[in-house]
Amino acid sequence: MKLSACFALLFAASLPAAAWADESVTDEIGDYLSGQSIQLGAGYAQGTFKMSTSDGTTKTQITDNGRAALILDFTGSEHVLGKMPMKYGDAVLGFNFGGTYGHLSVDKQLNPLSSAIIGQNLGSSANGNYLAAAPFIYLRLGPVYPNTDSYWLAGYGLGGALFNFHGNPIFYTQTAPGTYLATSGPVSSGTKLFLYQTWRWQFHYGNWDVLFTAKQLSNRQVMGYNTSYEDYSIGFDYNFTF
Repeated sequence: MKLSACFALLFAASLPAAAWADESVTDEIGDYLSGQSIQLGAGYAQGTFKMSTSDGTTKTQITDNGRAALILDFTGSEHVLGKMPMKYGDAVLGFNFGGTYGHLSVDKQLNPLSSAIIGQNLGSSANGNYLAAAPFIYLRLGPVYPNTDSYWLAGYGLGGALFNFHGNPIFYTQTAPGTYLATSGPVSSGTKLFLYQTWRWQFHYGNWDVLFTAKQLSNRQVMGYNTSYEDYSIGFDYNFTF
């Protein structure tokens, strides 16, 4: 199932909960989101680093098989594009500008003849860092609980990321159906601009968030290979507002 469909289903499942809320605190949510905030938290994530030739005959994928991960994000103030009053609370279409810092550290090689998710320890690795920013458009619904600033939110962001990395992956070249030639060698890149996309589903209560996030850095060639990084995480964070 596509990520966008998953977010739609998750958001739709939350709709009945909004009927418990009290209309009187709707403006409190808007007031809370009118400021800026830094999110600091932790979660469980899986990242995958990919490189491939344009024709797809030679490729590498290295993952981390899941890890504990830091959440360090920035969220700008909310800009309301549209609001639909409901019996309890509002459905709001809005956007903000956000940023995130991420660290890449993968050392489990994905073999085209084995699992597409769980990598093997074959001596390959890749490490790096990225700093990303994007306008983020979303739909939020709330309040969920009476007399609180609780809400559900689902949205999508498209922007850019400054990404640098180095590593020693194993490349697999298909020579015949079911047959691959494995080679390895160093790869590296100084800081370059990548296309950045992010999808997020979030529940907010007080200063806390529980969220599922997907991030993708792509649309860049490095050393003749189409290069990308994907990261999927679930976690919680605390908002420091200012």
